[in-house]
Amino acid sequence: MNEQSKTIRAIVWGVGASLFLSSTFIINSLISGSGGHWTWTANLRTLFLIPILGLVVYFNKQLSPLIKALKQQPLIFIKWGTIGFGVLYTALAIASLYSPGWMIAATFQINILAGMLLAPLIYKDSRKSIPQRALVLSIIIVAGVFVMQFEKVDQLDSLSGVLISFFLVLLGAIVWPLGNRKLMVVLEEKNLQLNAIQRVLGMSIGCLPLLIILGIVGYQQAGLPTFAQCESSLYSAFFSGFLGGVGFYQATQMVNRNPVAMATIEATQVFEIIFTLLGEMYLRNTALPGIFGQIGIFIVFLGISFHFWNTLNHSRKLATSF
Repeated sequence: MNEQSKTIRAIVWGVGASLFLSSTFIINSLISGSGGHWTWTANLRTLFLIPILGLVVYFNKQLSPLIKALKQQPLIFIKWGTIGFGVLYTALAIASLYSPGWMIAATFQINILAGMLLAPLIYKDSRKSIPQRALVLSIIIVAGVFVMQFEKVDQLDSLSGVLISFFLVLLGAIVWPLGNRKLMVVLEEKNLQLNAIQRVLGMSIGCLPLLIILGIVGYQQAGLPTFAQCESSLYSAFFSGFLGGVGFYQATQMVNRNPVAMATIEATQVFEIIFTLLGEMYLRNTALPGIFGQIGIFIVFLGISFHFWNTLNHSRKLATSF
């Protein structure tokens, strides 16, 4: 498979993953609105994800290499699983107490920039350089996302709550690409060959210590989770964690040697806000976007279109250079 075809496939994987990843914001919003405790929201999703991924890995005869990697480097998976998954979903669960799903989804798009800006701290080879054109295009996309929110700012109840939510989601937006990228690099250095599903399962198992702590806190403060919260978390685990998370990790793994393509794959997550808005319009009767929303959507699609063009052009040049 040539570089351009690989990039196109990765983009398709990225856009498809964003559809399923958006379910996290919708489900968290629905759970918080029904009174579900945030600790169980952060906890149950990953707990349900582990047996789902475990069965997939087992039936694909890929469990043995993962167990071997976990035994060889347990601290790696605990560290990056706790950071990349545990901290992420804890931050998003708490943020859902203060802001609606569309606002959290919008703020989370900062991760599009975070992955590129963290590159010099993660990589030691050519990937540590920040692709300037891709950075500018990602800034345009994030700007468009925030323009979409201007018309809804007056719907928010509390400025202090908005600020708390913003910094929590900002934390999540940083640890998500950090955990993903850093684990791939460490596995490369240790010569441990794991695919996307194995990596997600390894990270999920790695954050079990944090999940146990969250479960204890949740039980002490609110008792056991309700059946409705368990059901919603199961849906989130399957759609967002399995289909979305594995799809996104697969997309990034396909182009992890190409920093320009990697930036574009991370930028495909901007579709999450569109899917989240559509989901909340259907489930919670959210109004259609007004003038600011329409302008923001236009900027976003303009930015992502140029991102796709820039990446495909770059991949074409890479293919002809070999």
